Amino acid sequence: MTDDPSVLSVRGLAHRVGRFDLGPIDLDLPEGSITALIGPNGAGKTTLIDLVYGLGQAKAGRIVMGGLSLPRDLVALRQRVGYVSPELAFAGFGRVGAALDYVSGFYPAWQADECNRLLDLFALSRRDKIGGLSFGARTRLSLIMALARETDVLLLDEPTTGLDVAGRHHLFTELLRYIDQPASSGQRRAILISSHQLNELERIADRVAVMREGRIVACGSTGDLVERYQQWDIALPGVEPVLPATARVLGRQPNRLRLMVDLADVQVLSDLDVVAQVPMNLEEVYLGLTGEAA
Repeated sequence: MTDDPSVLSVRGLAHRVGRFDLGPIDLDLPEGSITALIGPNGAGKTTLIDLVYGLGQAKAGRIVMGGLSLPRDLVALRQRVGYVSPELAFAGFGRVGAALDYVSGFYPAWQADECNRLLDLFALSRRDKIGGLSFGARTRLSLIMALARETDVLLLDEPTTGLDVAGRHHLFTELLRYIDQPASSGQRRAILISSHQLNELERIADRVAVMREGRIVACGSTGDLVERYQQWDIALPGVEPVLPATARVLGRQPNRLRLMVDLADVQVLSDLDVVAQVPMNLEEVYLGLTGEAA
């Protein structure tokens, strides 16, 4: 998937939940990278992130981080991975401080000073009652728990859910701060983040993995992925041309066809009567790859 050293690697991961099939999936999180995992609801993003964190056991495949692998080294791997999900719940602890004290006991690398800094940043108090927190405030609490300890990888499933503009700004600032600091092992860290905030992801993510129906349909650097595809308007002479499988129809008129084309297939497309060629942004590429632009 990449020539860069990887902090975490997924190979041949496959799973089945009810009638939904995930994979097989190969994915690398290179050192120093922020990988955006994007796809429509139901594509399998949450299932993939949960399996990588060890929530459930995949039917096939390997998840490796350093010398650790799942499920053999579940506890040790979780010590080195931060995890945020909208499904996390802490109401049973009563107050924010009690939840933080409980969670910190599982992690020798917990950083109390960093926790206090994050509490101030995300406008939470140890005295706050968890039952009275808004959904966004509970998300901020989950972020503090993930960021207030020494880790090599962050797995973030929709961490912007419920956050206001200031909360999202603080989140993305902290992610850039996290990725710029080396882990205690000396290697650089990595982040996998799932979100529907594509405009914000395009600014901070240097890699993108696009999911559709349980598969990763495209993966690579954000710049390369955006440059790889273009929108072409082609004139139809009467007989619709034979298109490669990678070309996706975005729109249709009686005498014109709008396509998203993979420039790797440009030779195959050389006979088309191209009326216009337009660059695409990440959102447009995403819509084309997932079929949501049709």
